[in-house]
Amino acid sequence: MRLIDIAVNNLRRKKGRTFFLVSGLALGISAAVALTSVGDAMNREVMHTLDEFGANILVLPASEDLPLSYGGMTVSAVNTGGRTLTVEDAKKVKTIKNHANISTVAPKLLVVSEVKGTKVMAAGVDFNAEFKLKKWWRVANGMRPADQADVLVGRDAAAKLGIAPGDSIRLGTGAFTVSGILAGTGSQDDNLIFADLPLIQQRFNKGNTISLVELSALCTGCPIEDMVNQVNSVLPGAKAVAVKETVELKMQAMHYFHRFSLGISLLLLIVAGMIIFFAMTASVKERVQEIGLFRAIGFRTGHIIQVLLIEAFFVSLLAGIVGYAVGSIAPRFIAPYLMSAYHLDFVVDPVMAMGSISASVVVGLLASIYPALRAGRLDPIEALRTL
Repeated sequence: MRLIDIAVNNLRRKKGRTFFLVSGLALGISAAVALTSVGDAMNREVMHTLDEFGANILVLPASEDLPLSYGGMTVSAVNTGGRTLTVEDAKKVKTIKNHANISTVAPKLLVVSEVKGTKVMAAGVDFNAEFKLKKWWRVANGMRPADQADVLVGRDAAAKLGIAPGDSIRLGTGAFTVSGILAGTGSQDDNLIFADLPLIQQRFNKGNTISLVELSALCTGCPIEDMVNQVNSVLPGAKAVAVKETVELKMQAMHYFHRFSLGISLLLLIVAGMIIFFAMTASVKERVQEIGLFRAIGFRTGHIIQVLLIEAFFVSLLAGIVGYAVGSIAPRFIAPYLMSAYHLDFVVDPVMAMGSISASVVVGLLASIYPALRAGRLDPIEALRTL
């Protein structure tokens, strides 16, 4: 306890030197924390963007006859070779190893029907899953389907057929009521009529078959290729393919940025350690008289080393706390100006807090070992002569 009191008193007496040591190490810690926080926040933003973009995996039947097209992918209306997909297959997707990464499963049945003498494509869907998958969907006119026999019509299909909310149309063997008209999406959805999946299966005598399954998969910690392979393993008669390559590339770029930020953080910690090293070395030269006094009152080599290391510990601990506080708060104010395109969400991470404080203490102690050993090895006679 006596050595701790001596170390604390030394830090209080040398406030200027203490401030310099704390600020130097805290600057390195705060920069490292800020870079890491921004990297983590950008990764979370990309994961959220991936979810907002909708499906990133399509499950298609392994078919030889694929006459229909949907979303840029060719899918089958009449499967003449290979097995068909069923609603049960869509449920099996939830049994893969990384099923927790799947946020939405949206099965679809695509059929061709004639409405007012014009052939159009209709899609049987689960409306709840569809609206969750396609967050950009907006009902421009009318309302969302409230009844099983209600349908949503794409903007271009409604214009071509001359239909409006409240109109009755016939699909397959039964009548449907137009519930609403979708706002333009710029995709093939503008040309489709969306109806309840079980009812479309019934009206077109399709049993429980479906044409494809769209999956929204959150691939944090799990590459999308692994998800595709897992889906293919539980559905050997189907073909799962990854889409949204641009988002995946963006995720990869964010991972590279995260690694880059970790490398810069390590470099900053090394620089901070060098600051501590040179400052402690210079301090030893300045404190020869103090060390001589310690020797005169009976302090041994080990005591001198312990006092200096205790000082380094308290300096590093304070620097770690200050550095984490500054590094975690600063990005919240700077990011909106430097990265306005991103809506970054910064969270308090106890692991990062403990890690930054621990790193500060380790760097401070390692940088102080040699100066402390040098101080402990000073010739007692030479040190006493300075008194």
